[in-house]
Amino acid sequence: MSAAEFKRHAAQLGTYGVVGALATTVHYAIMAGLISTRWMPVAASTAGAVGGALVAYMANRVWTFKASHSTRRMLRFMAVAALGLLLNAVFLYIIHYWLTDSLIAAQLATTVLVFVATFVINLRWSFV
Repeated sequence: MSAAEFKRHAAQLGTYGVVGALATTVHYAIMAGLISTRWMPVAASTAGAVGGALVAYMANRVWTFKASHSTRRMLRFMAVAALGLLLNAVFLYIIHYWLTDSLIAAQLATTVLVFVATFVINLRWSFV
């Protein structure tokens, strides 16, 4: 990898993090709004997650990866988001039950691993 390519990917990784924070904010805002209208928490969180994923797709497509829209790209991105959810559960289980008793440390490590994994997969597969 050339220095220019490394620099571009590092900048994309930073933007990916900002978009992730934005998507999480949207997720929580939708969830809170729906709970305030008496939705069940799991249903509200699920709706929030879908909203956050849609925002993440649009923002990452435009800002992080600078790609045009296609149904294929969107479906691949959503598949990676679903994989991220699965990886979160697996990594958290392994790290928390096998490596540390600290749930916070386990979740932080898990978040970093899932963040990097989904970035690489989206870079190499979703937005090509």
